[in-house]
Amino acid sequence: MRVMRKSLVVIGALALAGSLVAGVAIAKPKCPKQCNQQFVATKKSCLSVCKPLKGAEKKSCKKACVSTFHASKVACKAAQPTFPACSPSGAFVD
Repeated sequence: MRVMRKSLVVIGALALAGSLVAGVAIAKPKCPKQCNQQFVATKKSCLSVCKPLKGAEKKSCKKACVSTFHASKVACKAAQPTFPACSPSGAFVD
């Protein structure tokens, strides 16, 4: 009897924990896949511009590219847009 009671308590605790984790995962804002692909492509093209540079110029160029990428992702998560309204250029804004 005690083993069965312990098993039910463990199963109940796991179910409760699972539902809490699922609720947090659902509530987390996420950018659409197309937006993420667009941000990565923009970052890669920006970094390709930095390749021929040397020294401190190259480092600052790369930093600017990465910071722009992160800023785009943060703005996207804050807005929770639906594609195609996620375009950073504003070309597809409704």
